Formats: sequence, structure tokens, C-alpha cells
Amino acid sequence: MNANDASPAEQACEPDQAIHAVPAAATHKTAPFDREELESRLFWSVPETAFMCRVSVRTVWRLMADPRSGFPEPRRVLGRTLLAAADVLEFMEGGK
Repeated sequence: MNANDASPAEQACEPDQAIHAVPAAATHKTAPFDREELESRLFWSVPETAFMCRVSVRTVWRLMADPRSGFPEPRRVLGRTLLAAADVLEFMEGGK
């Protein structure tokens, strides 16, 4: 049987024909690590905030509900309530 006589499915199955593109080689460079930039973009959920601050989840909700507390404003993202970790830590240290 000639290669020209074979069906397209049979031609695709031949071992000398590449079906998929060859992936590019991975680089061994490490990404630059900027701790301050990473922490400024870090967000915690309410349970994570409670765990990190060693308070109950209900306390976190109470602090968010009380405008006089000075607690950081939460952000709603896809139905989740998130808090900026840096702002929460600053609040817990008594910075506000």
C-alpha cells in the first residue's frame, strides 16, 4: 500500500508524522521575587482572616459590619468576601 493511497486517518497514525506541536523547552530562570509586591496583592477570605488573626469568624464579620471599628473594607469577588492581608495586619497591629 502506497502512502498516497492511505486514508487521512491512517496517514495521521503513521509514526513518522508529528500530530502535535513540540512544546518549547522550559527555562530554568527563577522569577524575580518581590515580597512587598506579593503581600500587597494578597487577599484572605473571612475564615482565613479569622485564623491568621486568632479571632473567630463571627468577630471578623462584626468588625466589618461596624463602621467605627476602622476595619479594612472587604471586597466582593465572584461571590466571595475578601480582605487585603496587608490592611488587616496593619489594623491588628493598631496602625489605624
